[in-house]
Amino acid sequence: MTHQDDRAIGEALVAAGNEGRTCALATVVATRGSTPRKVGARLVVDPKRGLTGTVGGGCGEAEVIAAAQRVLVSGAPERIVVDLTENLMSWSPAVCGGTMDVFVEVVAPRGVTTQDRDEPARVRIHYRRPPDRIQIFDHRLIHREPGIFVTLAESISASAPMRIEGQVALEEGSDVVWFTFEDTWHDVGRFHRADGTFTGIYANILTPVQVRGSDWFTTDLYVDVWIPAGGDPVILDEDELDEALGRELLDVEAADRARHEARRLVRAARDGEWPPPIIEAWTLERCREAVRDGG
Repeated sequence: MTHQDDRAIGEALVAAGNEGRTCALATVVATRGSTPRKVGARLVVDPKRGLTGTVGGGCGEAEVIAAAQRVLVSGAPERIVVDLTENLMSWSPAVCGGTMDVFVEVVAPRGVTTQDRDEPARVRIHYRRPPDRIQIFDHRLIHREPGIFVTLAESISASAPMRIEGQVALEEGSDVVWFTFEDTWHDVGRFHRADGTFTGIYANILTPVQVRGSDWFTTDLYVDVWIPAGGDPVILDEDELDEALGRELLDVEAADRARHEARRLVRAARDGEWPPPIIEAWTLERCREAVRDGG
């Protein structure tokens, strides 16, 4: 997706929310073979204002729109497989000989109060890593403001310490403060050792997180950014991204988007424009205090 696509999607959802209207949001979360759109492509189905964005057009998009209409009635998300290999004799340009996995969910109007009573106390983050590994992480929801969620992963399990550039960044019993941003191609973690010592800031490059109540969904794009405590930003795991591209676990568009995002964050960090202030404001100590206070 282009930045213009992202902006149009965001504007459509904001407009619907401001008018108290529920929409369906479809996101391409995986592709195999040749497809008209790639991972991250999105389509908003607004019962009043119609469609914004695209997941490819043609019969494939028609399947997604039908799923969106079901989801708007049931309220339950669906993950569908759009098979573009079934009618290779079609003249439609959307028939490319591949398949797309599309996640379709409801996006309902909601308030932006930081401590809404109806917010879940905990969230489950469904973290997909192509081709088929899915991990579910349980976090405590600490704080929310427009477009940003702060969560806490407590006493993580780790078979071995996570070392970055030779230094322990995480270990058994560590707590991580996570920051999830709506319509953004990364999330951010404040990493600590088990004794609470801050080790650095870690950004996962991923597809924009889709929030559905207490269940959140995203796909890892392999590459990451690390800023060690007191150190300079570096890009991690570019070799893994290259390998994923070579094995066709990601398409070229998704890989380019991942590289662009990682490099953008590094440039912004060197210019003193990233991370945003909220990441410095919500320290582990502040999150623990919020937990003690019942917030």
